[in-house]
Amino acid sequence: MIDDDYKNKAIIRKCKIEEEIGLMRLDKYISRRFSYYSRARWKSIIEKKLVFINDKVVNYRKLIKKGDEITYHLIDIKEPKVNRNVEIIYDDGDLIIVNKPANLPVIPSGRYYYNTLHTIMSEKLNMSVKMLNRIDRETSGCVVLSRSHEMASKFSNMIKNNSIKKMYLAIVETNENEDLNNNKNIEEGKKFTVTGNMIESGSPHFRRYQVFTKHGGKFSKTIFKTKKISGNKAILLARLYTGRMHQIRVHLKESGLFMVGDKIYGKHGAKIFDDFTKHDDYQVPSDMFERQALHAYKLIFKHPFTNKEIVIKAPLPSDLKKYIKDNFI
Repeated sequence: MIDDDYKNKAIIRKCKIEEEIGLMRLDKYISRRFSYYSRARWKSIIEKKLVFINDKVVNYRKLIKKGDEITYHLIDIKEPKVNRNVEIIYDDGDLIIVNKPANLPVIPSGRYYYNTLHTIMSEKLNMSVKMLNRIDRETSGCVVLSRSHEMASKFSNMIKNNSIKKMYLAIVETNENEDLNNNKNIEEGKKFTVTGNMIESGSPHFRRYQVFTKHGGKFSKTIFKTKKISGNKAILLARLYTGRMHQIRVHLKESGLFMVGDKIYGKHGAKIFDDFTKHDDYQVPSDMFERQALHAYKLIFKHPFTNKEIVIKAPLPSDLKKYIKDNFI
């Protein structure tokens, strides 16, 4: 029986184990995956019968495997501060497109529950909105929402059918001693294409780390266009033809480029992400931009009901404007 005092304080979450983990003790797995609690704290929460495996109360020694569903209660989690300055850039009464600021998750995850785009927009519109696409917490730009299930269904089908043209602006870099004018892929005004299969490989620092593979995986394609070069940095536009996890960042790395500020695939390596998530006071290297320099810049699509072409651009946020001014102008 769950203690009422704990139940009243708790936020209930569910997750399914989708990766192959063999047989692993519950306390070991859950403390690795959700590092906002220590292993000792997770043991205590499990012992208070606040964690379930496939809807059954278990002890912390329970061996779990791929396919198991974990239901758990978060207690007294202090949510990090976020940028709540969300701008609505399109609203036809049903379909809504916002310019999401950086440092704001789209949906609840990790330590974020109330401080999310979904909660902010639901409060602003006084209704529960449907999120129709997602971008990373650190990425700014276009996110699509809907007030109705019918619109959500139609727009989701358009995403599946690749009927929506998605353009991103990315600021990239190489190592300090390299000049991008000498990179065979990079030439101002010219395009280059990256294709290949991607697969989740995992790493000691990020469990969902993605890599290119010759065997298995899922096909991915991005076309990049170089807008401007300055020394070892460049501004690129990226057109996504598939929507794989971290696709732009993995494709850049495959091309010998790093997204500025990227804590997983960037030039400093993924250990920064591990340290950043485990230590609230962690400071990134002094030469590193505070977030990944990626902006969901433009959407082009036919309106699901009117068939009218919709072109939406999300203005660049002030941090990217300043970075471009300081490094390219």
